[in-house]
Formats: sequence, structure tokens, C-alpha cells
Amino acid sequence: MMRMLGFAMLTAVAAAACGGAPIPADGPPAAEGPRPGRAKLADDCVQQPGKPPPKPLRTQYRGVAAKARCDREVYTIMGGLTHFLGVKCAHCHDESDYTKMTHEKHVANWMARELIPSLARKDGKGEIWCNDCHVVNGKGTAKILNAPRDRSWAVEWMTVHLVGKFQAADGKRLRCRDCHGAKLGDPEFRRKIILTDHLPGKRESRHEHQEPAKAGEDGAGAADDEREIPQTNDDDEGEHEGDRRGKGRGRDRTR
Repeated sequence: MMRMLGFAMLTAVAAAACGGAPIPADGPPAAEGPRPGRAKLADDCVQQPGKPPPKPLRTQYRGVAAKARCDREVYTIMGGLTHFLGVKCAHCHDESDYTKMTHEKHVANWMARELIPSLARKDGKGEIWCNDCHVVNGKGTAKILNAPRDRSWAVEWMTVHLVGKFQAADGKRLRCRDCHGAKLGDPEFRRKIILTDHLPGKRESRHEHQEPAKAGEDGAGAADDEREIPQTNDDDEGEHEGDRRGKGRGRDRTR
């Protein structure tokens, strides 16, 4: 008993000597202070002090740059695309003539104008954009289903990521037949989706190929209304997503 009392007194003296205070009972953790956030980027289309006013759009775009409000914002959007896809400008652009239409430009515009508006996030948090699918394990990836296409991975990605994360724009759940026309394995199952109208909410397919780009579309100029878009073969390797053979003639006012 005396030993215990002596130990208690020694502990109290030591605490007082060190300026310590009795250890409080466990309580709620202290509230964290505000975490430092990302620096707020300047608006591309708002004039900054000491700088010239933003240049207006040279044309009204209808594809990947449809939401650009000024010329500088077009470059910002394009920069985001290279980051989210893990590519350089030459992946879509002909470096000898950035205004020329290419198959990759046409696919990007189709995705922005047709595919993305047909979908919605299940969690309702913001709009869908390239990074929602093309950033894989934190890395920008142009060929999300691998190249050559890995069929088993494609099925897994469609089931776990696409169907798990998104729904149709009208709120209905996604089903294989919404795009592919039938269940996987059925004879009517169609593999080709890129550059078609086989999308959720599209009641009928107008053509097997997308209509030629019109003036003002990202990748088209005023004289392109009658040009034809070369078609690519659909196969398990997914060449229709980025086939270098599919080059059209046209003008693109994006950079």
C-alpha cells in the first residue's frame, strides 16, 4: 500500500516538474483545420490585369471544344485531352497541317457530341468528361480496352466500370442491348459502336456511319459539308477506335 502511494506521489511530482497536466480521458479528436486546396486558376476568358483581352473564338465549335468561350480556352481544353488520354497532339492532329481532319479527331468529336450526352453519372456528381473513362489507375490511357483489344478485359471493363459507374441520360440503367442491340453472345450482338448511332436513348440507327462534319465542328471548315468520312473495319482488336487509315479531308480550326 505504501509503495503504491509513494509511486503515485512520485508521478505527481514528476508531472508538476515537467509542467505537465493530468492526461484527460479519451474524447473526440480535435477538429482539423482547413486543408490547403489547389490554387484557383485564372479564367481563360476573363481579362487579367496588365494583359491583353482574350481573343474571341474564331468559330463556334460543336465537338470537344463546344464549351469554349474564347480562343485561349480551346487550347486549355485540348491540353486537358492530351493529359487525360496520355498522348501528344500528334495522336489526333496531322502536324504538317493542324487544320486537317483525321479519323482520331472525328472519333473525339463523336464522343463529345454523341456518346457523352447519352450517359450520366450514377452519383450525379458533375458532368462526364474524358478522364471518367480514359484515366486508368491514375494514368491517361487512349486505348482503355488495350491494343490489340483484350476481349475478356473489354467485357470486364464494360460490366464493372461502364455499367457500374454510369447510367443512361434518361436515368435508366445501362444494358448491353442499349448499344450492342442484343446480349453478349447473341447472333444479333453488334460490336461496332464508335461513330454510329447505337447509343442509349437512340431509338433507331440512321446510318452505320456518322454524318460528315459540318462547318464549325471541331475538325471541319466551311467547305466540308459534302466530304465523306472513311470507315474502318470493326474487329476484336478495336482498330476502329484509332485506325490511322481513316483519314478524311477537311479543315480543323482547333490546335
